[in-house]
Amino acid sequence: MKFFLQNNKTGSTKPIMKLGALGALSAVFFLAISCASVPREVALSGLFDHFEKAPQVLVKTENNFLRDMAASFNDSTIEALMSVASDQKDAVHKPIDRDRLDKTLMRADMAGIGISWDGNTSPAIEVVLAGNFPSLLTSLSFSFDNNWERIVGGYAAKNGKLYLRKPSGGQLHFATWAPEDPPAFSGAAGSMARSSGMLSSDADLTIYLDAKSALVTQLPILDGVTLPFDGIMLSATRDAASPAKGSPDARYSTVFQIQMKDEQAARTYKPIIKFMWVLISNKLSSYGVPLSSENSIEQRGSLFVSQPITMSAQQMIDAMLELSNLDGNTTDKIIANR
Repeated sequence: MKFFLQNNKTGSTKPIMKLGALGALSAVFFLAISCASVPREVALSGLFDHFEKAPQVLVKTENNFLRDMAASFNDSTIEALMSVASDQKDAVHKPIDRDRLDKTLMRADMAGIGISWDGNTSPAIEVVLAGNFPSLLTSLSFSFDNNWERIVGGYAAKNGKLYLRKPSGGQLHFATWAPEDPPAFSGAAGSMARSSGMLSSDADLTIYLDAKSALVTQLPILDGVTLPFDGIMLSATRDAASPAKGSPDARYSTVFQIQMKDEQAARTYKPIIKFMWVLISNKLSSYGVPLSSENSIEQRGSLFVSQPITMSAQQMIDAMLELSNLDGNTTDKIIANR
């Protein structure tokens, strides 16, 4: 102690003060690192690699469509979707925090969505938002949010069946089931995203429907005919003349692709695919997709590609809700409240 006092008399800093200053600087540095922007390439890396279930439907959306989607959702739409997630069709939910929703989507550069469904139970849905989500700052945000509670492995929404895994690497991973310990990752989503061409697509919205999906059974495919195809993909690109900010009126050029096993299969089944496309077009038209009988589909190698279709963001949102057909009454209620 005498040594410390003697050093202080000569103008030197006490060792204890040095340690305190060092600790304070370390805390500030740690906080700065945790709040720093997450590089885009880091956040987008392995977007589908941490999915926990093998999806039947896979979706990849860019920031522009996320903003348009948020602008297309009114409170009644979100209420109905929350009812589906919570398995409580007529439940009374808390008011929607639109400010948090909009800010979260504004910070997201991309989203990956996986849907697993056996046709009987409620669908299992997981969503990964990749963007500027610093781990510590984002965790603190959910910890102090009264709409969420801390659980083992992440956070649980108090209003509905929705769970968030611990934020990391600039990603927010939501799912309709509680996190497992340890997490049970599936490589199926990443494999599907790569093999379908979804990862290499520069479209603002890409939806891939796997041929083994329960939803495929709802398409007007000919009875008794087993088609050698892998899946159906929709790609939508935003019109450059659309509003800069999110808008339900933003226009998109949309193309459908039917992916056959190989080019030989495409040539062999070409007449059947063309006839089936007419049936599918009529089905999609009933869901609000502006397809006419003049919109043909042409073979390009192992693919069948439709002519471009112009749709608004609102039309695409409504059509996706109809196509999902998760619950007829709920879907009707969503559209009716537009």
